[in-house]
Amino acid sequence: MKKISLAGAMFIAAAIPVSVMASPCGTELCLSDFDAATNLAECKPEMDEFFEIVKYRKDKFSPSRTLKARRNYLYKCESGNDTDKERILAKFGAILKPSY
Repeated sequence: MKKISLAGAMFIAAAIPVSVMASPCGTELCLSDFDAATNLAECKPEMDEFFEIVKYRKDKFSPSRTLKARRNYLYKCESGNDTDKERILAKFGAILKPSY
């Protein structure tokens, strides 16, 4: 019975798009060294997930709402370093996706 459950879970995990599997902890790890992360294929989904969080007000980009939403996302990682999170948010929290 456990083998069937494990196989089913593996099938479901394989069917989920990579961006859904991105995690706040992985995002924090990758964005803590943005320059190095841009060269790692493993970090692309993590960074894409973070930069896809964009909020608008009256059809215009809202830096403050985007920052708040990205902060909420990063702080879902309980094991991370709050200082690193705030440094990441200060640099990338209220901007549109940079080119990488």
